[in-house]
Amino acid sequence: MSIETLAFIALAALVVIIFLMVYIRDVEVNKKLLIYEKSIEELNYQNHVLNKTLGELTSAAKEPAVDMKALESKILGRVKEEIQQSVFPLVGSLKDVEKIMQNFRDEQSSRIDRLESRTKEMSFASSSPSSSNEKVIVSQYAKGRSEAEIAKDLRIGIGEVDLVLKLANLK
Repeated sequence: MSIETLAFIALAALVVIIFLMVYIRDVEVNKKLLIYEKSIEELNYQNHVLNKTLGELTSAAKEPAVDMKALESKILGRVKEEIQQSVFPLVGSLKDVEKIMQNFRDEQSSRIDRLESRTKEMSFASSSPSSSNEKVIVSQYAKGRSEAEIAKDLRIGIGEVDLVLKLANLK
């Protein structure tokens, strides 16, 4: 296998690993969101029960001794406290998870960019193996070996040996 093929296989494996990591992260976030959703539903249910209780108290209490406005504001205060204690931390946690996910995406994107640039550098670097052959051809020709012998030893064509010698002005 060539180095390019190995590099592409490594890049593909890295991309698969990145996608798996993102998928696992997504599953974890979905689990957390399900928990938050259940909490919000529970709060909605408690709110409904409190509103129902308030309605029953309003209809049942016709006595002037009970101040409905005070009772309503007291219940609303309790509901607000419950929301602040339950929902606001959940919202903060969701924002934290969102930041973590964005940082993860940015990090993976930069890693992919670095790998792509390295792959391009590797393809440019490996595209000129003939430069080492050129040096060998010139040195062997200077030692007095024939073009056919050089081509046979290096397993390249005689025409290539001839071209290298012509470009080096040795022939």
